[in-house]
Amino acid sequence: MKLFETTTFFLLVFVFISTAGSASVTVTLEAPRVVNSTATFAYVGSETFNSRWSGNFESDFGWGPNSPIKGSYTGVNILPADRNGGAGQSGKYNQVWPGKPLKLTFSQLGSRGINYFGLWTSALDPLDRISFYYQGRNFFNWTAPESLEKIGGVGYGGYRGNTGYNGWGNYNPDWVFAFINFFFTDMQIDQVEIWQERAAAFEQDNHTVGFFTQQSGLYPMVKSCCCCNS
Repeated sequence: MKLFETTTFFLLVFVFISTAGSASVTVTLEAPRVVNSTATFAYVGSETFNSRWSGNFESDFGWGPNSPIKGSYTGVNILPADRNGGAGQSGKYNQVWPGKPLKLTFSQLGSRGINYFGLWTSALDPLDRISFYYQGRNFFNWTAPESLEKIGGVGYGGYRGNTGYNGWGNYNPDWVFAFINFFFTDMQIDQVEIWQERAAAFEQDNHTVGFFTQQSGLYPMVKSCCCCNS
């Protein structure tokens, strides 16, 4: 686990605008091979899974006992870095199987709440899904095709393959590896669920949470949805 500071990078993208008020969800991809968010935060932390084992655990996202953010993980399945996952081809990562979602429930939300979630996704599959909740309400769902379709239009723009894994060139060259940002404007989250819908696995790493002040990312897309929780 680690705590890190980030700086701004490029242009915000992939905006999901609420029909109520100014609340919105913005989803972006960082540049290829970037394994952490480059946004700006009031506070932010990361769960890297490197010191974890499969099962359930509490996370302080690298801050230690005085962390402004704490959460409970359930349904965690930890693997060592391999051709399918592990940010930077090192450490450990989490893998979700069909019907066995990972659940992250926040018990401490920081002084301003949590309006950001990000993660490194490995070998991204069309059946991968992430659901976001606030006060028991599932107000927003992301599915991988929404991001895959955009970068597919530019030949996947360098996102394909786990380049450099174990010194053997480009492993899994047909699959997308990317860090994905979720920015929640004028709303918050208090629970995240990560799913694989049917037949494969959803590999992820570097779960990042905090309160963002400036967004980052690439590939603009806009959708409207009803997602206000303010």
